[in-house]
Amino acid sequence: MALIVPAIKGKMGNTNFYESKMNVRELISSVRRAHELDEWDAMPADERMQREVIKKRVEKELAPYIANQADRFFGSLIILVYKGEVEFEGLKDLNIKVNAGYRAAAKDLGFLTIDGGSLIVLDGQHRHLALEKVYKGEVEGEFASDVPNDEVTLIIIEHEHDIKTRRIFNKVNRYAKSTSKNENILTSEDDSYSIVARKLLHAGAPLDNNIVNFTSNTIAPRSVQLTTLSVVYETVKLILAHENKYPDIHLRPSDEELEEYYDISERYWRVLMEQLEPYKKASMDPMELPDMRLEDSQFSLLLKPAAQIAFFKGLIIATERGLSFEEAVKRANKITWSMTSPVWTDIIIRKNGTIDPKTDARDRTADLVAYLIAKDKMNNEEIEHLTEIYRRVRGNDNEKLPQFFADRTGN
Repeated sequence: MALIVPAIKGKMGNTNFYESKMNVRELISSVRRAHELDEWDAMPADERMQREVIKKRVEKELAPYIANQADRFFGSLIILVYKGEVEFEGLKDLNIKVNAGYRAAAKDLGFLTIDGGSLIVLDGQHRHLALEKVYKGEVEGEFASDVPNDEVTLIIIEHEHDIKTRRIFNKVNRYAKSTSKNENILTSEDDSYSIVARKLLHAGAPLDNNIVNFTSNTIAPRSVQLTTLSVVYETVKLILAHENKYPDIHLRPSDEELEEYYDISERYWRVLMEQLEPYKKASMDPMELPDMRLEDSQFSLLLKPAAQIAFFKGLIIATERGLSFEEAVKRANKITWSMTSPVWTDIIIRKNGTIDPKTDARDRTADLVAYLIAKDKMNNEEIEHLTEIYRRVRGNDNEKLPQFFADRTGN
């Protein structure tokens, strides 16, 4: 039975396309993903024109978003009419009278009839699967029962030959640019960590004086900014986990919960900005930051984004061993944080003097930071384990852990 949908006809290059809509109920019953084609298994690899679906992304991100957000929305799915007949009839063809003022604009308005063949998702297969899971009741949510009536926009093109279809698919996906991590943090209204991180930059908040770079994950040597939004985000995750708070990044919590998450994070950052010497100086006069960031400066390591995350994690580990956060920061002031200090070589500083941004480098740096701050709270087994790591990465079986520590007396 032929499918008839309202459509706007357009043309780009030598490709005709039709913009239309379907509700989710119609979409799931009419449109398939490429791997569901009867011919799919028999096709050689170069003719399988779609990537495999990443089900984890659908189940953990897209489907919960659709089922739980009243203001859900996403862009058009590109639908391929595969081995079917396509006929467009405009309003003029149907002898529908249009007022003179609308005739030029209405010439491409009409109805599209699709007879036979298959409708295949050329772009948007993850969104299609997410809608299907919600429609079939496989994903629960406050608004899941409303989803079947949602309307989805479609861009429909006709399959002419494999080369053209493959080329369109390749270009659509190749030139589609994913949003960056910073862009996601700046725009998310569901991820609690993003919302709290942004709020920490507001007027009156600990990071309110434009010392956070929210456009890049790096800090230039002469920058008068202290850190990046991405670093703030990661510290919020560390803080809330330490406080046994694990919000779902896909579901916006209540205003009360958000306020609680902010209050917790604000307390930690307030201590850091008021009691850690380089951050306190940066807060009072950001123009000092370029000189403080010089490699041989006392606190240069604490002004590098990757090291900042490791440092903050080390502070958290120290508090888990029994120190208050305030005491951990107080002790941190008494440690040499210069990038030229041999203590950090092969831990987070490469032999060429650059920062090692890898996760394992940050993790071992965090452990070393916690040791330097809170050795008196560690048992022999923990110290021996850290010693093994220190020796391995520095390539010396006789290497000893650094012997300078924060002053335990506070004098």
